[in-house]
Amino acid sequence: MSAHVSESPSAALLASYDAVPYGGGAIASTRPDYLAAAARLRGLSAPDVRHCRVLDLGCATGGNLLSMAVTFPGSTFVGVDLSPRQIASARAAAQAIGVDNVRFEAMSIADIDDDFGTFDYIVSHGVYSWVPAAIQHAILAVCARNLVPDGIAYVSYNTYPGWHARGVVREMMLFHDRPNLSPSDRVQRARDLLESVAKAVPKSDEVYAAVLQEEIHLLSDASESYFIHEELESENHPIYFIDFARRAAAVGLQYVTESSPSLVDTQLSPELREKLRSWSADNLQYEQYFDYVRNRTFRRSLLCHSGRAIEAEPMPDGVMEMWTRARCYADPDAPEAKQPGVEVFRTNEGVAATMAHPLVRAALHALIDARPAGLSFDALAERAQQRIEGGVTVSRETLADAMLRCAMVRLVDLTMAPPPCSPTLSARPVASPLARFEARREPLVTSLVHSAVNLSPFDRFVVRQLDGTRDQTDVVEEVLGACRRGELDLGAPERAEVEQAVARAFEQFRLSGLLVS
Repeated sequence: MSAHVSESPSAALLASYDAVPYGGGAIASTRPDYLAAAARLRGLSAPDVRHCRVLDLGCATGGNLLSMAVTFPGSTFVGVDLSPRQIASARAAAQAIGVDNVRFEAMSIADIDDDFGTFDYIVSHGVYSWVPAAIQHAILAVCARNLVPDGIAYVSYNTYPGWHARGVVREMMLFHDRPNLSPSDRVQRARDLLESVAKAVPKSDEVYAAVLQEEIHLLSDASESYFIHEELESENHPIYFIDFARRAAAVGLQYVTESSPSLVDTQLSPELREKLRSWSADNLQYEQYFDYVRNRTFRRSLLCHSGRAIEAEPMPDGVMEMWTRARCYADPDAPEAKQPGVEVFRTNEGVAATMAHPLVRAALHALIDARPAGLSFDALAERAQQRIEGGVTVSRETLADAMLRCAMVRLVDLTMAPPPCSPTLSARPVASPLARFEARREPLVTSLVHSAVNLSPFDRFVVRQLDGTRDQTDVVEEVLGACRRGELDLGAPERAEVEQAVARAFEQFRLSGLLVS
């Protein structure tokens, strides 16, 4: 997101973000229903996400808040960004998609005071590490001053020790950078440097070579705006977690947990966890040891007001109040799946998990069948029960514990509100107004579950037609007309081919969570 300063570095940073606006797309980990669920797992109650107030510090071009505004029409959203150009873009997008529960303000975070009001959730993604110390303090001060008593704040930031190695590479690129060049030339110049140095590193220096290759991999698909503001910006200040937590405590905030679980964290052995606990005077030291073990580079930390009782580990009892959504699929072709009573499920990232417990398998299949929507705990228990053979009664406590464990390895998402996407196809489908707006300009659009969906030119055309006034036959006619006018380059397709393509697109839109329920 964009930087926010009002003193000496502001002119340079403001010019940077006005010249190359940050994309500002949806960030699932900042959604209030996810934040509330993560807090509940640590024993905290949080405001009702269906009727809440959300403040985004560093909203960039507004994509994150716009996605929330579409998803939660009963809530209100406020975005703040220093760049007038980015705020103008956000306002234009809000008007274009017809949402009136969001507003955007061009101002510094340092200028937010008591009169700005209070909020149930405050999020600041990709800002804290990219601003001077005074604005870092202002971010935490706003979270303390403008957060309701039971509210939850989210702040992301770069962390040591992982950024020690990344910082070496960044410093090299900054040394090589020529700010007077165009943004695309600056990015290409940096990429050329990384590639050239990586090729020249002697085989004896395996550690340095690995660092360079990892950075090349991380930045391989990075957008121009991300590269400029992440790697070539003058401000980038990583911090140790323990120091961040102490800064939060100084303004009356305390650390709760991370906004989403990490698969790497769950893979630490119980023996190592016990040893880390034995070395730690409190949970903050335990978390810092985790970062040393993982060489962590980035955190998405949740904060609340000091004095609230927080569980040191996630507790399964809160799962019974949540909705669960599958983020996995069954893989019957995996070698492990050939064993009797065993199935393999893969996360959306392709990580495999082998499951033998009948209840877990039944629940995951029930959730997969319900995609893209989620199931309440009661509905999940009922559908899992229907799938279990032998008349074994589903234990709600066992199911809650199983779903928590599945969430920790990213097989499912836990949320405090049902996803608003349609699980079925209607006669005249309605695509998310945000996705229809985004499809006019770019291939990446935002789903109703806050994820990015990459659309082909054909799919982009089709999704723009889905405003609730057209059925499948109407859309086929629109496609054929666009082909005749040269707006779609499909050659001279037969009508039957177009009908099949439109039908497939409708189904993919449904599975991707692009259709409104």
